[in-house]
Amino acid sequence: MISDSHTIEEDLLRQVERWTPAEAELWDRWRSSLTVEQRADVLPLQAVLTGLVAFRGREGRADDAPGTDFRPHLRALGIAYEWALELVAHLRGTGPSDRGAHPRRDGLGPPELSLRSLERSLTDALRVSERLLKLPIVDAGSFQASADLFLRDLGRNPYFCPPEPLEFSNVSDLVSADSVAPELASWKSASAKTTVLISFLTLLRAHRLLGIADRQILLGEDLCRAHVVIAAVRKELETWTRFVLVQGVETFADELEARLLSVDAGHIHESRAEIGRSSQELQRLREAVEALATGIHGKACAGLDPPVPGLEPVQSLALPAERMRNGIREVRAALRDAAKQLHRLGNPSPMERTKRVSEQVPKSVYSDIWGFRFILRAFIDKASVAAAAADDWNDAENLEFVREFVRHFRVFGPRLSRATDYAERDALIRTVSALSKRETINTETLGDAIRECESFAEHLDASLERMPRSRLAPFDKHAAAAGLRDYLAAARHRQASERAAAAAFGLLDPARTQTG
Repeated sequence: MISDSHTIEEDLLRQVERWTPAEAELWDRWRSSLTVEQRADVLPLQAVLTGLVAFRGREGRADDAPGTDFRPHLRALGIAYEWALELVAHLRGTGPSDRGAHPRRDGLGPPELSLRSLERSLTDALRVSERLLKLPIVDAGSFQASADLFLRDLGRNPYFCPPEPLEFSNVSDLVSADSVAPELASWKSASAKTTVLISFLTLLRAHRLLGIADRQILLGEDLCRAHVVIAAVRKELETWTRFVLVQGVETFADELEARLLSVDAGHIHESRAEIGRSSQELQRLREAVEALATGIHGKACAGLDPPVPGLEPVQSLALPAERMRNGIREVRAALRDAAKQLHRLGNPSPMERTKRVSEQVPKSVYSDIWGFRFILRAFIDKASVAAAAADDWNDAENLEFVREFVRHFRVFGPRLSRATDYAERDALIRTVSALSKRETINTETLGDAIRECESFAEHLDASLERMPRSRLAPFDKHAAAAGLRDYLAAARHRQASERAAAAAFGLLDPARTQTG
C-alpha cells in the first residue's frame, strides 16, 4: 500500500522536473541510470537554466535608462553559469570517462552528448561574461548580446533546453489517469481537468524552485544564484496568472457546457434545479481560482523582487539575504496554501457523487491512524510476553508499559475508533479502561485487551488501505513518522518523572517508524 503511494508521488514529482524532450523515452532511461545523488541535481539544473532564460528577459530590457551599468547583471549570469557547470560536472560523473562520446547501444548516448554540448555552451558563455566584466561599463545591448549567445545554443539543445512556463510532459495522460486526480473524476470537460492539473503542477514546481533558491542562501552561496532562480519563478507565476484569468473563463464555461450536454433531453425539466446549482457551483469555482491567481501574483510581486547585488557591496549581505529568505518563505507558504485550496476546489459536488467508504474518514486522520498502529502493535507484543511471564508481575516496572499504553490510548483510541466507525468501539474502550488500575490487571484482562487491540489494529489497517490514492495530495509517510516522533517526545516531557513512552514501546528506532 505504502509503496504504491510512494510510486504515485514519485511519478507526479517527475512530471514537474521532466524537461519534455523530443525523445522522452531516452531521457527517462538516462535519468534512471543516474545515482540518487545525481538525480537530486536534475531539478536544480533545470532551475538555473530556466532562470537564465527568465533573467535575460526580465533584467535585459531594451527600454532601460541609458547609461545603466549592467555589470552587476552580467556578474549574476557568470555566477549562474558556474553553478550550472558544477551541476553538469556532477551529472557527467556517470559511468566511464568515455561515456557519451558515441551513442551507446542501450540508447543512453544522445542525452550524454547533449550534456557535453551544454557544458561547452556554459563554458563559452562564462568566458564571454568574464571578458565583458573587465570593461568600465556594460550597456543593455552588450548584456543582451552576451546572454543571447548562450540562449541560442541552449535552444538548440535537444535534451536540456528547459521547459516553457506551464509546460509539462504527458499532461493528457495524467488527466486520463484516474489514480492521479480522483477528485476530478466527476468533471465532464477534459479542458477543465487540464487547467486544474496544470495549475497544481505549476504551483508545485514554483514551490520546489523557491526551495532550491532558499537552500542556496542557507548554504551561504552568492545571492545571485537565488536571484536567477527567483526570476524563473516570477516568470512562471506571471504566465500562470494570465492563463487562469483568461483561459479559466473559457475552461469553466466548457465544463458547464459539457454538464448541460450530459443531461437527458427528456428530463430537462426535472434537472432544472441541478443545472442551476451546477452553474452557480462553477461560477464560485472560477472566482475562487481567479482569487488564488491574483493573490499569488500579489505575493510574488511583493516578496520576489530583490535588487540585483552590486559588484562590490559596501555593507554586509546578511540583511539582504535575510530579506530575500523571508520573501521566499512567505511566497512558498502562499503557494502551499493555494495548492491545498486548489485540491479542495477540485472535489466533486456532493450532489454528483455517492459517498465512498474511504470518504468517511477525514484525510487529516490518516496520519494518526498510521502512527497509532505502531503503538498498538508494540503494546500487543509486550503484553503477549508479559502474559506468558505472569510470575514476574510483582515487579512494578514489568507492567509500566501497560500504564503508558492506556495513556496513549486515551489520546488516540476513542477518536480514531469514532472517525473510522469501528463497530466494536464500546468493547474496545471498556477493555482498555480495565487496565487503568494496577489491581485490575491480570492474565484475563490483559488477554482481553490483546484480542481487542488486535482486532482494532486490523480495522485500522483496512481503513488505511481504503485511503484515497491521489497524486495531487499523496499520503506523506515521512511526515506521519515525524508527527509520531513529535508526539512521543511531547509525552516524554509531560511525564519527565516516568519512563518515556517512546522507550517503553521501542519506537525510538527510526527504522521502526519507517516500516508499514
